[in-house]
Amino acid sequence: MHAAAEIKWDAAKFMPLSEIKPGMKGEAYTVFSGTTVESFPFEVVTIEYNFLPQWHVIWVEASGNNYEKTGAAGGMSGSPGYINGRLIGALSLGYFYQREDSNLVGFTPIESMIEVTRRGMQPNMSYSGGARFDVGIHTAWKPFEPLPSVSNEFFNTKEFVETRPIPTVESGSPLLQIPMALSTMNPQVLGFLKPMFDKHGLMPMRGTAGGAPVDSAPIEPGQIVGMEFSRGDFTAFGYGTMTYIEGNQVIGFGHSMFGEGHVNLPLSGGYVHFILPSITRSFKVASPTKPIGTLVQDRQTAIAGLTGAHPSFLPVSASIETTDGQTHPVRYEVLRHRDLSAALAMTGVWNSISALEIDSGDHTININTTIALQDQPNLSSQEIVRSNVYSSSFSPGFWAFQAFSPLASLIGNQYEKIVVKGVTVDIKIEDKRKTAVIEAVRINKNRYRPGEQIEVMVTLRPYLEAPIMQVGHITIPDDAPEGLSTLLIASAVSHEAWQRTRAPLNYYPKNINQLIQLLQHNPSNNNIILEIFIPKIGMTVQGREFPELPLSMLSVMSSPSQSGEGGYTRGTTLHIEDVPTKYVISGGQFVRFTVDRNAP
Repeated sequence: MHAAAEIKWDAAKFMPLSEIKPGMKGEAYTVFSGTTVESFPFEVVTIEYNFLPQWHVIWVEASGNNYEKTGAAGGMSGSPGYINGRLIGALSLGYFYQREDSNLVGFTPIESMIEVTRRGMQPNMSYSGGARFDVGIHTAWKPFEPLPSVSNEFFNTKEFVETRPIPTVESGSPLLQIPMALSTMNPQVLGFLKPMFDKHGLMPMRGTAGGAPVDSAPIEPGQIVGMEFSRGDFTAFGYGTMTYIEGNQVIGFGHSMFGEGHVNLPLSGGYVHFILPSITRSFKVASPTKPIGTLVQDRQTAIAGLTGAHPSFLPVSASIETTDGQTHPVRYEVLRHRDLSAALAMTGVWNSISALEIDSGDHTININTTIALQDQPNLSSQEIVRSNVYSSSFSPGFWAFQAFSPLASLIGNQYEKIVVKGVTVDIKIEDKRKTAVIEAVRINKNRYRPGEQIEVMVTLRPYLEAPIMQVGHITIPDDAPEGLSTLLIASAVSHEAWQRTRAPLNYYPKNINQLIQLLQHNPSNNNIILEIFIPKIGMTVQGREFPELPLSMLSVMSSPSQSGEGGYTRGTTLHIEDVPTKYVISGGQFVRFTVDRNAP
């Protein structure tokens, strides 16, 4: 894409703010339905200087049959206004709760919008998106850390849903919010996305992102312009209106999208199904047509872009086998953005499972996920592959959502820019809950020799079934030191929690390959994990654990004159064994025994 010059001031086309006076009359243009641009009259009321720093506002009283039915509506941002045939700016503001006889709206002056193009009209090829929203589950989770595991039992309560309420769309700000049409009716999906969109100034609308009856719309002032955050079988479309077009340059909105400055994001046209009138604030219900170009500037007073080529999307491909044995292909793609890509990819598969199967109820779900990375010679692996099984009475879609969590860690990592080629996921859902809790544990004796095998008898209580006995074995290493040892018998989730407590710095990678190694780690939820450990202090240094450091090295690493290179571990793991079961296991127990070379 060739660089474009800034839009030049043309006094024959544009009217400067200095010429605009109260009482002057003009016409504004927007789409009320379909792709037909219609006009409505207005009269200038006043000029407000420095509404925000360097942002002046032309306040007008608008009228006309169509406009008076809706007032200022979300999605009208960018609708151009003219006085005597000269463009004065873009409709961008309108207060909530105006009386029926009041239709005050604000216009952003055209000179402020043109100024945005002087910041450079070419894509920012190093752009990756801002980072204002930490994707997390009930915890403050930094984007470069692995998503914490959460026990099955938590999702059998109402607490999860209640921690993600869906706020009503209310605001004291006169800024017209950008409608965000989403193809979902799932309250949990909305509850997760709503805080993220709120932080970006977007107004999510549930179940209003279906396809348009046309695949393209005119590229002209007054038409819909916006961004497809997700497209395909899961759609999310944020939109406003085009204000002015010159050659392949387009400006719009009269305010920002995200306010991220010099960017590189896809732009699409749109089709207006209708404007929904509201006593608070009306909004356009619109669907995207095809991509039309690239957003390159996202500033306080306008967005600016280029028609033509657009940036690539991140493809997501899912195969979902439902409980009736039918397989459903799901295909969608999300925009490439540090803050939004992973969240949209994760919620897209969650939403698809809820639509095809159930929102909640007893189930077991097998999930195989592959995240393919663009070739980079310094990467230890070009893909992240994870396979696991989950079971509960909560939403089956949530487990697929969680299985995508490495995507957020990769995109938001602090070490290197990673380009994800695509994500594929294979899912199989069964309509039976297959969970079991570790209730009790027993070993045969209290003293064992090094090299001896321990028989572990685990009492499991399956869901709504009688307890059963599961037998496992673990061998004590030949070089195990004599003395007290501990045997942990735990589910994968409980074992992970223990390891994070035992050696927390093992979960803070120091480079991209350590992060990839952590993300590849995905022990099966069907396994009972047996671990022998002793209360011997070790250290994690630069993301690697050293259980056998000499005292002199431990002393140096713990010196008060240095910090951040490493930290102590709370115990040393001697050996780990997995015991496969047919259940998704939860819970854990500790038992202690003595290693004695003279044990009988």
